[in-house]
Amino acid sequence: MKNIIKNVITCLLLICPVSLHAQQTARIMSLNELFSLADTQSKTIKIYESVVSGAEKDISVAKNAYLPSVEFSASATFNGNAWVADRDFSNGHSFSSPHFGNNFAIEASQVVFAGGAIHYNIKALEIQKRIREWELASHKQDVYFLLTGYYLDLYKYRNLLTVYDRNMEQTRQVIRDMHAREAAGVALNNDITRYEVQYQNLQYKRTELVSSINICNDKLVTMLELPKDTEILPDTTLLSSNMPKPGEAEFQDIAYKNSPILNKNRLALDMLSKKEKVIKSGYMPQISIIAGDNLKGPITYEIPTLDNNINTWYVGVGLKFNIGNIYKLPKDLSRLRSSVEQSHNELASAEENVSLDVNAAYTRYLDSFELLKTQEKSLQLARENYDVIANRYANDLVLVTDLVDADNLRLSAEVQYVNAQINVIYNYYKLIYSTGSLNTIIK
Repeated sequence: MKNIIKNVITCLLLICPVSLHAQQTARIMSLNELFSLADTQSKTIKIYESVVSGAEKDISVAKNAYLPSVEFSASATFNGNAWVADRDFSNGHSFSSPHFGNNFAIEASQVVFAGGAIHYNIKALEIQKRIREWELASHKQDVYFLLTGYYLDLYKYRNLLTVYDRNMEQTRQVIRDMHAREAAGVALNNDITRYEVQYQNLQYKRTELVSSINICNDKLVTMLELPKDTEILPDTTLLSSNMPKPGEAEFQDIAYKNSPILNKNRLALDMLSKKEKVIKSGYMPQISIIAGDNLKGPITYEIPTLDNNINTWYVGVGLKFNIGNIYKLPKDLSRLRSSVEQSHNELASAEENVSLDVNAAYTRYLDSFELLKTQEKSLQLARENYDVIANRYANDLVLVTDLVDADNLRLSAEVQYVNAQINVIYNYYKLIYSTGSLNTIIK
């Protein structure tokens, strides 16, 4: 007796670490948790976050144009002797000159007027940054929706696994009952064989489901940079949540405001208007305040050369104007206005496509409720039919083939019902995705 107790305790100690390990690696996760992890772990999102960061740096660099420009130069030279002659190069004479020369110069300039070129260039870059942010939002949408698909597939396969496990247990019970009936002489061995074949088919389907679960789990783990041995368990409350049914107009309004594609096109038009102003600023002169100081020696414009340093300084106003812009800029403006017209057409086309996508997604979403209602009724009828056939079989009123058919019909109805449940949730998220607000409404 003591040895038996000792062996039981030993087995429990061996089993416990395995159970604890399974608890440590299995994680019940909601969709929102997946989205939050994707924000920090997804490589795709990180790439576009770096693009946004680069756009911010471009703005910072462009703002340097507001700062004064300061230039400093210094030089040391070896100077040869001076030679002086008449204009016909006769009567030449050499004069000794100091051989060491030096030159120190500093000049500062500050642009005070450039026709708005600096201001509108910065504004264009700020709009470019906002476009990059919408591109980031768009790629987040794609990542979130991909995660949603894998997550709901994982949920569906796990629910189907429960259905198949339940049916396999019921099939085993039927086989046991048939063996008892065979022993009593009221059932044929052929009847048992039919159900054993049924059981083998269920077992194969279960193997396929386990493989599908592992594949979906690996995809989620890889995308979220989680440890390889992590097992993701879907939130079981998802099916019990009530899916909202607002009107299509509300979703159309959300898409009009939040769609990344529409917002990118609108910002592209705004950026082109800023670029037009940058081009037009080329018709204006650039005015700067300048100041400088120069220290050099020797003084070479005196004969003989003076071995002295001379310092000069100045303050003034500088004006710069590119005359070539008068005939160059009209072509640039013409090309830009063609781009504006093209952008208007692209925006109109995008609005039309987004509206059609929302309409299609909304229609599918409503259809999924009707399908769920139909499958729920089919499941009820299939279960009732199986109960009737099973009762008749027990009373030898029907053949085993009728029982197998009823069992298959019930299994098919249970599978379709689970698929219909997940289909409602999937179509809801697809509808939100079509509005471009998956990362704002869901979270």
